[in-house]
Amino acid sequence: MASDSNTWKPPVLFHFRVDFQWKGGDKASASFAEVDGLSQELVLDDHTVKSDLTPGHPKGVKPADIVLKRAIEPLNEKITAWLKDCFNFRDTGWIDTCTVIISLLNEKNEIVARWVGVRSIPVKWQIASLNASKSEIATETITLRHTQLIRNK
Repeated sequence: MASDSNTWKPPVLFHFRVDFQWKGGDKASASFAEVDGLSQELVLDDHTVKSDLTPGHPKGVKPADIVLKRAIEPLNEKITAWLKDCFNFRDTGWIDTCTVIISLLNEKNEIVARWVGVRSIPVKWQIASLNASKSEIATETITLRHTQLIRNK
């Protein structure tokens, strides 16, 4: 059922969910204060431009890294184990990828929009600077690189 202009409400940016899915069906969710990097860029070959009619020949698509920020608190055990395993890849010899799903929700917790980071791996796990002169919440940032970003809703 399509909504009309009298019932449609624009989505808010602060109501979202982040889910992780691994091969084999394991799933986990975590709360984050901020998600950034839901973008991708068309990579053009500038050397193939032969006229002013085209900006360049497309070579591929480059997705931005997904950056997840949250207050430091216990993180889901599956997510923590995955992060540790990835950063200790020398011990195992490989890195397991996962699918990261970011869902924008409405006031009824229904999905309004969804982005899927395919074959994601963590490339950075950072704690905010500890600074005794500031009164701020301690935060951590997880940066994920993925092969493809899909908007499927």
